Amino acid sequence: MAEPVVPDVVINICENCIPEARHLPRQWTQDGVHVLVREVPCSGKTNSQYLLHTLEGVTHGVCTIACRQGECRLAQGNTRAEVRIRTMHRLMEEIGLEPERAEFLQFSREDEFENLERLVRGSVKRLRRLGPSALQTVQPGQGH
Repeated sequence: MAEPVVPDVVINICENCIPEARHLPRQWTQDGVHVLVREVPCSGKTNSQYLLHTLEGVTHGVCTIACRQGECRLAQGNTRAEVRIRTMHRLMEEIGLEPERAEFLQFSREDEFENLERLVRGSVKRLRRLGPSALQTVQPGQGH
């Protein structure tokens, strides 16, 4: 039986405000990096525990894409997501992990699909440049 493919990068996209996300493939490989796209009900549902769990399971990082300020259909979900990602950045610095591994980007539902695709592929490229996460170099049972 084949081993399940573990993503190198996870992209979380708000399905409420970015309907163009439906046109993105759910998985692909870009420059040797396996990318997994997940639609979330609202970027505001992204929390620190969820992000840490995702970072533990990926090689390079995670990107959350929310709608632009003032465009959130659920009031302030995008603002909550941005605050939570900034909090994650501080926590990541404390544990010695590059905060750049958790990106937060915004996209307008008024933009063209090609711009969303360019935004996502740019994020994958930046996360790939970071190389494998320190979380991936620790073998089970080794500890720090």
